[in-house]
Amino acid sequence: MKIQFIKDFIFKQFGDIKTYGIQELFRKFRLLTKFLIKIPIYFLAFFPCIIIRLMSPWIIIRIEKAPSSNFGNFCFSLGVYYIKKKLKINQPKKKHLDLLYISQNDKIYNKQLAKMWKRKIKFFPGYFLEPIHLINRLIPGWKIHTIKILSTELEKDVDNLNEKCLPLDFTQEEERYGKEILKKFGLKPDDKFVCLQVRDLAYSLKKISSRFRDWSYHDHRNYNIDDFVMAAESLAERGCYVFRMGVVAEKPLNSKNKKIIDYVNTDLRSDFMDIYLGAKCSFSVTTDSGFYELPYLFRKPTAILHSTVGRFPAYSDKFLLTTKKHVLEKEKKELSLSEIFSYELAYSCDARDFKKKGVKLIDFTPADIKDLALEMADIVESKEKPNLENEELQNKFKSLYALNIKKHSQGHEDIPKLHGKIRSRFSSKFLRENKIWLK
Repeated sequence: MKIQFIKDFIFKQFGDIKTYGIQELFRKFRLLTKFLIKIPIYFLAFFPCIIIRLMSPWIIIRIEKAPSSNFGNFCFSLGVYYIKKKLKINQPKKKHLDLLYISQNDKIYNKQLAKMWKRKIKFFPGYFLEPIHLINRLIPGWKIHTIKILSTELEKDVDNLNEKCLPLDFTQEEERYGKEILKKFGLKPDDKFVCLQVRDLAYSLKKISSRFRDWSYHDHRNYNIDDFVMAAESLAERGCYVFRMGVVAEKPLNSKNKKIIDYVNTDLRSDFMDIYLGAKCSFSVTTDSGFYELPYLFRKPTAILHSTVGRFPAYSDKFLLTTKKHVLEKEKKELSLSEIFSYELAYSCDARDFKKKGVKLIDFTPADIKDLALEMADIVESKEKPNLENEELQNKFKSLYALNIKKHSQGHEDIPKLHGKIRSRFSSKFLRENKIWLK
């Protein structure tokens, strides 16, 4: 297994150089130089690892890197860790000491979020702990000296601990500042607003240029903001302000409605307001990206357009879900929920996998997106009328989804065993109009 990994790694380096040219060669040379310079440091890190092992009969020292380079994990994984630590859930039975660090090699994509976490969690210098953390994994028995919640993306809040403990809060000064910025946007104290987050290619390119990464494997997760204008205007007609979220965007949100704010393209956009808006919104409408973890952290409902069926965040009643139709192109046949699992596409995050299987994902229409947004608004405002057919369809979805998760996740360590009880709702309109999907 290790030999194959080494072979794959070597072939990847040559492939990257062939694809991206001489600049990629120089980039890899710089990375190799940095690694060689650090070899003496890694050698010295071996000794603290031995001391940690010798101390383990009396105290377990756990060292872990905070997932700061990924916004969603930086929100959620740290949130689950903090809550479990505070509530003393699933902690080591022995006396233990946790040493967390933020890697100096990771770029923090939201400094306000890092600031808020530092008020709750003690972080230690990464330049000291990172070599120890890496060397620790080369020594047998390393697992008990790491923090699984932070080292894997598979951990989710299946027990809804977020309902028992709110991990983050704002200072009084931050609250005042956030309200001042909302006032500058034209909002009064009692005005409600919705966060609209639409994933496109711009943010990925900001993180890593296309010269160094082919981002086409995420094409099925990207959307056109023009398709969300109808939903935004419908929410504005209901009296809600709508903030189009983001750090960067491919194109502006074009609407003449004064309640629709293209926040990402304003001078008032900041790391602080990214967090404040996500924490204070009535609800959010998001595509499949890490942003939806932020409103959840602050117990805000979210409607999610999610493409990866097997990875639905189905553990919370705060979520309203929908997905793209999966169509066999040659047969022009829509796949049911169970067939998506059977075609081994439920867990795929790579657009190329769908192409290989001859399956096309049908984009949401503006009307689809509007209906989902208004359904979420009805739920939040308690305007959704009791409907026996809807509840029967919801129960059928939850039962069928749980059955497929159980059947198809067995024997796959890379598949998240995260759902527990299925609590999230699926779009009632989608289920009513696509009953063949529930097979």
